[in-house]
Amino acid sequence: MNLLHFWILIVSLFIGQLLLLLILAWRKQQSNKREAGIERQYNALTDSFSSYMMDPTDERFLEELKLSPYRLVVLERLLNHYVSVAKAGAASPAVAYLSEEFLAQRYRKRLKRSNWAMRMNTLYFIEDFRMESLIPLLKDKLAKSSRLDQEAQQLIRTLASLNETSAIAALAKYPAAPARLYIDVFKRLDELTKLDELDAALKNESSNDTLKHAAVSYIGMAGMTLFLPRIEEELQNSEIEMRIQALKAVLHLQYMNSPSALAPFFQSQSWPERMFAAQIAGKLQLSRYKETLSELLGDPVWWVRYSSAEALTQFSEGDIVLTHLAESHPDRYARDMANQWKTSLLGSEQ
Repeated sequence: MNLLHFWILIVSLFIGQLLLLLILAWRKQQSNKREAGIERQYNALTDSFSSYMMDPTDERFLEELKLSPYRLVVLERLLNHYVSVAKAGAASPAVAYLSEEFLAQRYRKRLKRSNWAMRMNTLYFIEDFRMESLIPLLKDKLAKSSRLDQEAQQLIRTLASLNETSAIAALAKYPAAPARLYIDVFKRLDELTKLDELDAALKNESSNDTLKHAAVSYIGMAGMTLFLPRIEEELQNSEIEMRIQALKAVLHLQYMNSPSALAPFFQSQSWPERMFAAQIAGKLQLSRYKETLSELLGDPVWWVRYSSAEALTQFSEGDIVLTHLAESHPDRYARDMANQWKTSLLGSEQ
């Protein structure tokens, strides 16, 4: 290669880089111009949109929207903001109408695109706007899914938000499906549907242990005392994980019809059962178990000792009991734990 060819190559590379920079700058300028136009339209339509959401007979917003060159993007942002700030916004008939009328076809196309991020964002919008017309397409996509990846999980959540119990049936195809995903489904179902599905899960006719565990966990977290008798029945379950979930649920519900059912757990070979039993005894202030809690201060597991001491603090004379135990308990570790909580109580009172 002679010197002339070398300089031609250098100049060509320079021109190529310059052209690339010019193209990128032009694209950035166009993107900024488009975003500025969308922002202007968003601001211009905000007032008429608010009026329409309060009174759908005021069609000024619809007329202005149809004239906007960015109508779909602007409407999407307006609706997204509305459902995020308005109480029960997703249940608004106006949200349902606008999303179905203007966005449904756009989302159908997006769900078929190869861009994963675009499909995921579309699923979030469908969930937020409760777009029932897209249920068949969502079911079809989920049926074709061969693994429980992030997109399949969001498909299940979106269907649950549309009150589709098929989401639970779809999860059953995946033995490794986590309990948290079942809980997400329960959270999204309508109240009456939720009650039916929780009842079915507790009966466990499908022999899906993860589903049953999730149902018990959700009942506790949601404070659904209606199911308390069923939860207490699970305290007798032969499976340790099920008993632990039931104990957690009782702790959340903060009530027991039969406090005597707690007694066997204080002598359990499983330390989590002893720990949760101690926590329940304290939370419910079950005085009959104060002596047992004092004994558990000497438990070989730190978490059980900690929970037992914490439970004693929840009784009216807990500071006196802990002071006594800090001096007289036969177990050295129990004395240390009692002393720590006694000091903590005295510090909180100052």
